[in-house]
Amino acid sequence: MRGVIIAGGFGTRLRPLTLRRPKPLMPVANRAFLEYQVAQLKAAGADEIVFATNYLADRIEAHFGDGSRFGVRMRYAVEREPLGTAGAIRNAVEGLPPDRAIVFNGDILTDFDIGGIVRQHIENRAQVTLTLYRVQRPHPYGVIQVAEDGRVQAFIEPTEEQKRAADRGEPMEGSDFINAGIYVMEPEMLARIPLRPCSIEREFYPQILAEGVPVYGVEGVGFWLDIGRPAQYIRATRALLSGEVKTALPPAGRCTEHGYWLGSEVEIAPDAEIEPGCQIGDNATIEARVRLSGYTVVGAGCSIGGGSALHGCILGERVQIGDGCQLIDCILDDECVIEPHVRLRNAVLGAGSVVRAYSTAE
Repeated sequence: MRGVIIAGGFGTRLRPLTLRRPKPLMPVANRAFLEYQVAQLKAAGADEIVFATNYLADRIEAHFGDGSRFGVRMRYAVEREPLGTAGAIRNAVEGLPPDRAIVFNGDILTDFDIGGIVRQHIENRAQVTLTLYRVQRPHPYGVIQVAEDGRVQAFIEPTEEQKRAADRGEPMEGSDFINAGIYVMEPEMLARIPLRPCSIEREFYPQILAEGVPVYGVEGVGFWLDIGRPAQYIRATRALLSGEVKTALPPAGRCTEHGYWLGSEVEIAPDAEIEPGCQIGDNATIEARVRLSGYTVVGAGCSIGGGSALHGCILGERVQIGDGCQLIDCILDDECVIEPHVRLRNAVLGAGSVVRAYSTAE
């Protein structure tokens, strides 16, 4: 069985963090995000994975290579032009031997039982199975209607008024099924996707439903999150470090007896305070009286100066934090420099940013 990961987007909602890397390679708990999806597909029975890539495609291939390090075969299908959610899938399998495929959107963190969804797909004799996720109203997503036997009946896109109501958070009763971005597809259906820009939700699925093709929906049970925005990126990190999401691959490092995650060759001052659930990457230095809390992640090669306090922060690699800083819910990309006695809250800084001493942004 083949896995296909759609990983070609520009990640515009996560800029400036995606200016130097594709969104699927964003580090989550000090691992490239795609590594969690690869491990999940392998656990579900996929022995080959194809990445449908476009933006900074060479970075993904450089990270994964032939897949031997991850126990699966890897292939790469680069889009010469953006092909949409359906065209990207067809391009990924073009020229390959026919095989059933599990398709993942490359920005979904979940612990759904993918193997169980494949089994239900086979039992239903479905041509396509969509994984569904139940959300409370109001929401900005399109809705999928299913019959009692699980057969998909319709895709209903939200109206502009419904989107505005969701933005306003107006209370509404009930829940809906939305598309969770995980599909099981038979080779006959993959071959029918046009090799051109095409939306799977707005064009391909409605077309085959109208023809009576057996398309089923299976509700995913467990954790599900789209990591497309900074707040969701922080949420995903905390879910991994807290154990809220049960992934096939643990966060990087080892979990210490004190409940935090620790890489190799780390220097930690004896009086530093590190809460359970935080994570410190390889070769980091934590100086005296530092306090880390709120599932803070410290990337490889970082240094945090004496008396600084970080709560709910994510630091990339080789970030330098000066003495006496206070940072809350911040994301700092690689090689940022925070000079002494800076106070930041909810900041998102691109790689190489410098914040001068005594600056405040709250």
